[in-house]
Amino acid sequence: MKQAIAWRPRRFTRGLYAHFLCGVLMPFVCAASPESKLTTAQIRSTVGGHHVSDGRHWGHDYFLDGRLERSENGRTRSGRWTAQNNQLCLLLPEVSKESPVCFDVVRVGDELQYRDAGRVVYAGAVKKRTTRLQEGRL
Repeated sequence: MKQAIAWRPRRFTRGLYAHFLCGVLMPFVCAASPESKLTTAQIRSTVGGHHVSDGRHWGHDYFLDGRLERSENGRTRSGRWTAQNNQLCLLLPEVSKESPVCFDVVRVGDELQYRDAGRVVYAGAVKKRTTRLQEGRL
């Protein structure tokens, strides 16, 4: 009987200690990566000359001259891109030859998100675009 009484306070103390640690450490562990909406100049420097991709379903190559090469779900298409009014605008011929589709661009940690009315449309990583000559191919 004495063992059971002596064991309970230690069990309570351990549980209290665990709850204290979780309460103190949890905000640091669960803290969300800060979000930053990119300006027009930041969009140009972030995507211009780079490849943005989720690594699986889609990839966009942004050329400095405004050309865009997209690979989405196995299909390759061309288009044009610009940055204006703090948005990335894509002119996609299969959607419209005159009106671009524009997105807010938000950096969340290492990820770049394209958002339309707050909804994430694309999310992927940015990599320096390599030319075929740089890759050792002709």
